[in-house]
Amino acid sequence: MSCSGYDDPARYGETVANRFQFALPNPRQRDGWTRVGNLDLTTTALLVIGGVASMFLWAISKSAVYRLMYHPIPVRNGEIWRLVMWPLANPPTEIWVVITLAFFWFIGHAVEDLVGRNRYLGLLLAVTVVPAAFITLLPTNGFPTGFTFGLNLLASVMFVIFAVQHPSQPFFFGIPAWVLAAVFVGIDVLRLTGDRLWGTLLLTLTAIALGVVIIRQWGFAERLAFIPQFAGGGPSPRRGRSSAKRSRRGSTNKVIDGPWGSPAGSGSGSGPNTIAAQHELDLLLDKISAEGLGSLTATEKQRLNELSKRLR
Repeated sequence: MSCSGYDDPARYGETVANRFQFALPNPRQRDGWTRVGNLDLTTTALLVIGGVASMFLWAISKSAVYRLMYHPIPVRNGEIWRLVMWPLANPPTEIWVVITLAFFWFIGHAVEDLVGRNRYLGLLLAVTVVPAAFITLLPTNGFPTGFTFGLNLLASVMFVIFAVQHPSQPFFFGIPAWVLAAVFVGIDVLRLTGDRLWGTLLLTLTAIALGVVIIRQWGFAERLAFIPQFAGGGPSPRRGRSSAKRSRRGSTNKVIDGPWGSPAGSGSGSGPNTIAAQHELDLLLDKISAEGLGSLTATEKQRLNELSKRLR
């Protein structure tokens, strides 16, 4: 009895295994702070790891995890670390905590890849500390605030940022990103309004608004033209490992300056023209990897198309 043309079942099994192995993609290499084995320790990864660690800390000492959570009264009493540490407190009280960590891993890396690791770190610190510090200054009686902790709020902020940058990106059942972001934020607003936690509601909305304003200053979220750009700076490419290596060899990003000559009639082969064209294409691909295809100008997109056809 044969197995799809193979008389040897062991050989057939080996062939199937090889096909599955070929189909599995290699882990994506990210621009992390360091690398441990196959894992790039990005800011997003470190936050998720810290969240998982807090689950084990909860089993050892609940009070230690409680001391990480944000609340204005303890901060006023001198526990300033709560302004920064509250995202790390992820008590394992329900399955949604694990889902939140997984979602933040995905959406956090998407935003980190978009803006670059240094800007992303500054963005996280800003939306973590500034809204909490603002709420701490408000009167408790007029703005009742519950304990804020975990990565749920940061995940919402990052998802809104992703949605304003890529509003039509389909998610579950093909629903656009902006619709899901509006639903997530709307549910939080209704829940906090029903609980009359005006301080927590203001903290949530302030964090989201601050995150959107910050990336607008970096030249992203071009659709939100009503938000003024005080800094006036555009997106800058995140320098990954490949582009950093080219920089050390003395290369420059002339690819974004133009103009370029037409590739027509330039021929192919391994001469200087082909090497220069390949280098030019690599720089464009680096920019797409760092900021996305939308970061290319019309001229750069045209040049990318020309180089792709030329070097095909």
